[in-house]
Amino acid sequence: MGVVRPAATAPGFPPDRADHARATLNLLEDFVEEKQQLKDTQLAVMNILEDATADRLKAEAAVKATLSILEELSAAQAEIGALNAELEVRVDQRTAELIVANKNLEAFAYSVAHDLRSPLRALSGYSEALTEDYADRLDDTGRWYADRIQAATERMGKLIDDLLLLAQVSRTDMNTEPVDLSAEVTAISAELRAREPGRAVRFAIGDGVRVTADRSLIRTVVQNLVENAWKFTAKRQDATIEFGTTATGDTRICCYVRDNGAGFDPAFTGKLFQPFQRLHAVTEFPGTGIGLASVQRIIERHGGRVWAEGAVGQGATFYFTLNPAPAP
Repeated sequence: MGVVRPAATAPGFPPDRADHARATLNLLEDFVEEKQQLKDTQLAVMNILEDATADRLKAEAAVKATLSILEELSAAQAEIGALNAELEVRVDQRTAELIVANKNLEAFAYSVAHDLRSPLRALSGYSEALTEDYADRLDDTGRWYADRIQAATERMGKLIDDLLLLAQVSRTDMNTEPVDLSAEVTAISAELRAREPGRAVRFAIGDGVRVTADRSLIRTVVQNLVENAWKFTAKRQDATIEFGTTATGDTRICCYVRDNGAGFDPAFTGKLFQPFQRLHAVTEFPGTGIGLASVQRIIERHGGRVWAEGAVGQGATFYFTLNPAPAP
């Protein structure tokens, strides 16, 4: 409401009519002011509604964009899932094919090695009969040839034995049990000393190394590694062979066999565990190059791994991991 002005008599109007006119004018003035305020309020409301509409349109656009992105992501995830499923199928197929191929190869190697034994025994027997029964008729060259035949048949026999072992370690059933590796290495060292009593080799064997493994297979592992250490320290007067364990940072036991013998070039470490790969000449250090391949297969069958470190003239260390034996 407007302000009521003081009563006064308007010129040409009676007092009552003049008051009424003034009141009417005041009302009209108040109405004009309120009308203007209403217009201003309407404009403000319209501005707010326009802003709200713009914000709503922006929100709707953002929602549409988000939905589009989500649809694209869903399609991409579905495509990735299909590719992963296809990849898994392919991997399974390739794995199955590889397993079959390996089994066939192992069976073939076993069969070939087994079938070679008979003619090899005949060749060895005839060469031995030649040197014994006809020794007086052979000159030095003839005897040398006969000796070379005998040596070659012996080497071939050892190669066949190693081939059969390589096939066997992949085919044989495993029966795991607690095994005292310290005792196994001690027994192997005694056998080597009895075989070559003239050699002075110092053994340092850690006590109480117990693992869970197939006794026969793990015996093959340590025998190969210790015999290799024995062989490659043959030219050292202060030969030393160590067996023990070292920390790995997990629950497995990491065993090692270390020697101070001929060693090997670290550049060829990858060849050590491949069948028939040799880093030394046969005339220098005899062997077939299959022993370490058997070691790797046996350790992998136990769920462990094997690796080597070394340097030429500074010896070698072979490590392998196994599950520990349960506490007694």
